[in-house]
Amino acid sequence: MKKKLLIILAIFCIAGFANVHAVGIGAQINYSAGGINAPGFSALLSPSRDVHLAANWYLPFNDEAGIIGITADYAPISIGAGLRFTLGIGVFTNLVFDNNIGVTGGIRFPVGLSWQVRRNLEIFAHIAPSFGVEFLPSLDFSKLFYPSAIGARFWLR
Repeated sequence: MKKKLLIILAIFCIAGFANVHAVGIGAQINYSAGGINAPGFSALLSPSRDVHLAANWYLPFNDEAGIIGITADYAPISIGAGLRFTLGIGVFTNLVFDNNIGVTGGIRFPVGLSWQVRRNLEIFAHIAPSFGVEFLPSLDFSKLFYPSAIGARFWLR
């Protein structure tokens, strides 16, 4: 019962927000080169055309670590109409499940292409060179890695 109520409240919140702003929801398939080389998936929420939030998870693959993380990107540079080139800045935080549990956070620079297939449907791809700080299991700088994604977003308005 509580789960159904939370889902209904979430739908009303998103629908109410969509009346005021352009809100997009979608999914993407992730891959990260230079870091964890494992496929991943994301659930997306975009409160505007320039701001993108994602909850990500990378699956443990070939003895690699599993990752659950969130990203928040702002893309103030957008060139084009139907096919758009975007450039932005963002932040990330990850919870890494390996031999030890790790926590990382940092900055990313997403570069992407998006295509507005229909008024409410957008297909996109991006790569986001990223680096940051490992907080657990020990304090250290993370090496540069390149998460990338391809996905689709449905705009509610």
